[in-house]
Amino acid sequence: MKTIVKELSEIMTDGFKIPAPWRARVLVNDDNMTYLVWNENTREGLFVDPVAGDLDLQLSEAAKIPNTRWIAVIDTHTHADHISNAGELAAKLTAPLIMHANAPTKLVHLRVSRDGLLPTAGGPLRFLVTPGHTHDSITPIWGPFIFGGDTLLYGETGRDDLPTGDPRAHYESLQKIKVNVGSEFILLPGHDMNGGRASSWKTQLQEFPALSQNYDEFYADSGSWTGPAPKKLRESLFVNFK
Repeated sequence: MKTIVKELSEIMTDGFKIPAPWRARVLVNDDNMTYLVWNENTREGLFVDPVAGDLDLQLSEAAKIPNTRWIAVIDTHTHADHISNAGELAAKLTAPLIMHANAPTKLVHLRVSRDGLLPTAGGPLRFLVTPGHTHDSITPIWGPFIFGGDTLLYGETGRDDLPTGDPRAHYESLQKIKVNVGSEFILLPGHDMNGGRASSWKTQLQEFPALSQNYDEFYADSGSWTGPAPKKLRESLFVNFK
């Protein structure tokens, strides 16, 4: 399937306006969503969850935003459904690769072990440690953007039945995000089976059942998942662990 490039404004389902000077673009590869976001005033940019096979496209999109310093490439977790090229992209952009401390790959430059932030000219790049989907899941927050990875999808959460998944930890991570994020933020999910969608956090809080469930309800829904394993599970884990 050909990867499609969209402006974030094209996939916002609730008409929420992206505040200046922030911009965002999404590369939709099957149901995988890679984000490049940047601040037009400070000329800083960020890539999140890049997918292997799209390197030339990723670099060409970066080149369309001239005079921008790419401050980091981030993988929100060790992916089990697709191969990441975060390490290769980081090398090409001469930017650090940031992941959780538990990430098995040896390509990581900066490892996140607890909630914290990195200062940037555009404002702090925050990291919430949010295990559940995997034990190395993190939720980066920069400017108005929440990068949900598989912790938060559009209207749902990522599954917890894959290696290192933990529904109790996932539930607690959702509560942490709710405490730390205001309604004016924008959720950028790591996947979407409906062609790529994003919305304000306010819309997600109003319409997303899991965000208002108690633990027993969340656990029951998590345990009722009956979907097949990802098609590229073994290949993805084999490569992404390197």
